[in-house]
Amino acid sequence: MDHEGVSPHLPTELLESGTTEPSRLRARWTALPRGARRVVTALVVVALVVAGVVWLHDRSVQRALEQRISLRTALGMSSSSTTPPGGEVGYFVVVRNEGLRRVSVTAVDGATGRLRLRMRDAADRRVDPGTETAIPLSVRLSCGAGAAETRLPLRIRVRREDGGSATRRVALEPGAILLDPVATLCRVRPDLRDHELSGPVLRLAEPGDRVPD
Repeated sequence: MDHEGVSPHLPTELLESGTTEPSRLRARWTALPRGARRVVTALVVVALVVAGVVWLHDRSVQRALEQRISLRTALGMSSSSTTPPGGEVGYFVVVRNEGLRRVSVTAVDGATGRLRLRMRDAADRRVDPGTETAIPLSVRLSCGAGAAETRLPLRIRVRREDGGSATRRVALEPGAILLDPVATLCRVRPDLRDHELSGPVLRLAEPGDRVPD
């Protein structure tokens, strides 16, 4: 049989275009009045701007929290009745880091009319979040140099991990563990000048003690 000139019938599959839904959306969009399209566009832009502002605000708040330095302090005292002979007293400040980042305490100092407080050495103290460190203090007393203290102001200098620094001013508590001995010493020895309280206990003359010639 001669099949010349006869074109075979080939089955043709119609593939659905994936653009049907977008085409419908475009049709609906173009069907909207021009004013309505402008309103919708403006609303979308406003929503994007608001989302961006909220994100930036949340980011800035988080960054501020991370950089915030939050410290808690307390005055402490250690004592020994046997070493060295006669006993010894030491004062220190406990610094607790309640912030979110590690800080280093670089300096501690404070002053009243009669007292001078500072770190006993120049070593920085690194304090991780949620931890604390005890910093030995030099406490020098000069009786008669001012009125009796009612509080112990202290200045703490710290450095953040990013190199930024800050100063925090606090009032040491409980102050009585230092102020009560100071009151006693200045009542009995009003001539004391630049006396170091963190160290060997100063022996006070008792009634009936023989005073050396």
